[in-house]
Amino acid sequence: MSFVNHPAFQSLVLPFVLALAISALLRPLGLRWAALGAALGLVLALLFWPGFDWPATSRAQMLPWVALASTALAALAIALKAPGTRAMGRRNGLIAAVLLTLAALALAAWGALGGSLLLAQLALMLATVGGVAVLWGWRAAAVLPVSLLPLLLTGIGIALCLAWLPAGGAAASDGAGADDPYYAPSWK
Repeated sequence: MSFVNHPAFQSLVLPFVLALAISALLRPLGLRWAALGAALGLVLALLFWPGFDWPATSRAQMLPWVALASTALAALAIALKAPGTRAMGRRNGLIAAVLLTLAALALAAWGALGGSLLLAQLALMLATVGGVAVLWGWRAAAVLPVSLLPLLLTGIGIALCLAWLPAGGAAASDGAGADDPYYAPSWK
C-alpha cells in the first residue's frame, strides 16, 4: 500500500497542506485572495483524488465539478469586488467557518455510518479545508462570505448524495457482503 493512496493522506494531509500553502502563496495578493485558499486547496485535492471525470455519470462524480465551478465563481466575484467579498468581523467569520467545519465533520460521520466511504472521505476533505479556513480566520481575521460559498455548496452536494443513497446502504441492494457502490479505493 502506498502512502499517497492511503485514505488518511487523501482526506486529511493533502487537503490541509494544499489549503495552507495556497493561502500563504495568495497572501501577497491581499486578504481577499488568501481567504480563497481553502476552496482552492479543496479543488486541487479533489483533482488528485477522486479526480474530475467527464462526463460525470454518478452524483458523487459531480462533486468535484461543483467545487471547481463554485470556486471559479468565487474567484470571479473577488476579482470584480462584488458584494460579499468584504471580510466579515473576526467573531462572525470564525463562527461561520467553525460551523461549516462542524457540519462537514457531521457529514463525514453520516457517510461513514450511512454506507458510503467515498462520501465520508470527501466530507473529511471538506472538514480539513474548513479547518484551514478557521485557522486563517483566527490568524488574519479575513473570512469572506464568498470564500466559504464553494465549501458550503460542496457540503450541500455531499449531503444530497448521502440523502439519495438507498435505504440501508449498498447492502440493501447487493446482498450482505456488498461494498459501497461509489467507492473503489486503489489501496486495497
